[in-house]
Amino acid sequence: MADNRHSVVGEGMDVGIIGGLVVAVWFLALDALEGHPFQTPSLLGQVVLMGQRHPDTGRLAFGAILFYTAFHFIVFILLGMGLVALVHWGTDNPVVRYALLPVFLVFEVLFYGVLQIFSERTNELFPFWTVIAANTLAALSMGIYLWRRHPAFKQSIHDTPLGDAPMR
Repeated sequence: MADNRHSVVGEGMDVGIIGGLVVAVWFLALDALEGHPFQTPSLLGQVVLMGQRHPDTGRLAFGAILFYTAFHFIVFILLGMGLVALVHWGTDNPVVRYALLPVFLVFEVLFYGVLQIFSERTNELFPFWTVIAANTLAALSMGIYLWRRHPAFKQSIHDTPLGDAPMR
C-alpha cells in the first residue's frame, strides 16, 4: 500500500524545488564562468515567455528573469507532484514503475526541444550537453530524495523487481 503519510502536493513541491534549484544553480554556475550571471533565465524569459525570436544577449532583462524563474519552478513543482504520484502508485503496482524511465527520457529532451521550437538561436546559446547535464543532475537529485523518503517503494522493488510477475 502507498505510504499515505506523504502528501503528493507537499512532497511534490519539495521534489520540484529540489530539481528546479539544481537546474538553476547549474546554469548560474555556467553563466558565471562565462562572465554573464543570470543570462540563461534572461534569455529563456525573453524567448519562452515573451516570444522574442532574437533575444537580446547583451543585457539582462530583469522582468524576463523573474517571470522565467517563477515559470521554471512552477513547471518543476508540477513535475515533482507527478513523480511523487508515480512513486506512490508504483509502490503497489509494479507495472507503473515502468513509467519512470519514459518520464525521465521525456524530461531529458523536452526542454531542449521546446527551445528549438521557440528560437533558432538557442542551439548556440544552450548546447545540448548543458541541457542533458542539468536535467540528469536534477533527475538524480529528485530520485535520491524520493528513494530516501519511500522505503515502501524500495521494498516493493526488492519484492517484485521489474520484469517479474507480482506474487499475490
